[in-house]
Amino acid sequence: MSRRVLVLGAGAAGLSAAFAARNSGADVVLVSAGAGASSLGGGAVDDVPWEERIHAARVLGSPIELHTLPPEVVAFSNALGIWDLPDRAPPPFVATIAGRLRPARGRDKGLLDLGALRGKRVLLPRAPRAGWDADAIAATLSDDPLARRTGLRFEAIDASILRFADEARISDGDLAARHDDPARLGWLAERLREALTSDARLHPDEPASAVLLGSWLGARAARADELSERVGVSVGEALVGVGSAAGLRFDAVQRKFLDTLGVQRIVDRAVSIVRDGDRLHLTRARDTTKIVADAAVIAMGGVAGGGIVYEPPEHGAGEDLPARGAIPFALSIDAPVVLALARGPLDVVASMHGPELDQTAWPKDAAPSTLEAVGIHAPGGRAAPFLFAAGDVLAARPRTLLEAVASGLRAGHAAARPA
Repeated sequence: MSRRVLVLGAGAAGLSAAFAARNSGADVVLVSAGAGASSLGGGAVDDVPWEERIHAARVLGSPIELHTLPPEVVAFSNALGIWDLPDRAPPPFVATIAGRLRPARGRDKGLLDLGALRGKRVLLPRAPRAGWDADAIAATLSDDPLARRTGLRFEAIDASILRFADEARISDGDLAARHDDPARLGWLAERLREALTSDARLHPDEPASAVLLGSWLGARAARADELSERVGVSVGEALVGVGSAAGLRFDAVQRKFLDTLGVQRIVDRAVSIVRDGDRLHLTRARDTTKIVADAAVIAMGGVAGGGIVYEPPEHGAGEDLPARGAIPFALSIDAPVVLALARGPLDVVASMHGPELDQTAWPKDAAPSTLEAVGIHAPGGRAAPFLFAAGDVLAARPRTLLEAVASGLRAGHAAARPA
């Protein structure tokens, strides 16, 4: 009889845990109430924090290199179908909406890869949208150290890329959804070809090699490759901080991915998980029927994704001081786990009011911030008997997509094996 594995969370860690557990022969039930941190990502796919990659190259005096990824990480990415993970240099470079150029191990297929465009001109169409100042973004990108080192130049141009008046005001996601329509994508391609023709007359000896747009090219799937083919040069999106079209595309692929795996999806909020002998029982918010499983993987995200919540003692205080000190962080569900930082399991703090977040909330030198490091204490991914953890909910692990995938794969395989 197959083991039944419960996965909590439908982000990168949860999906990879379900992928591994199914490949190990387990029946999988995935419970998720909605979007998490993976749905908030901008589309850069990192294995290590990108700042560390730049710092290492600078210290070693060598080009930015790519590390070989484990085969199962690549297999998961291929099954998901929305990421490009190149297996050879140069690494992808993506341009941020804030005017930075930064490396990544991979990218959502909608983002423009600037890594192979050394010494080329990239055009940014002007558009009257909040957050899209093509002139300012182009000037800042051109002055970025990576751009100067690789000879990349960014220039703003006039182009009619908004078709209706409301497109100056609607969200990036709504504009991205309009480009899921083939006719609308064709209209945009015509406008970009016209802009490129005008630019070629001004720069006959140095035609543009790419067009950079906002996070607007498809909500159900990335339309950048199709648009590039129609336009004749590479076209893609810039990386935005939170709430991008890449996040919408990640959400859109979840159901198809789980259906292909044969994973049962339950849309509900987990409330508690308890052990009863050699079985686990999950209680949900909207359905009183408990889900029984042989093992479970908690992949609900960290502080950013809502899996870990900040609950200092003073939140429960009235006019007086809190009645007692308490650990200021908690898992968002009741579960038999221990929370930790890099130093080890958390304990009651000396102050009645929790840690000094003004001192610890942000990274300092090589030390990660408290908000990034706090999570479940789970050596090797095992948080308790029959209970595993993966992704940003783990303590003191890098908060990157490929780290979440790798930990999800480990947890999924471990949960599918008999104890």
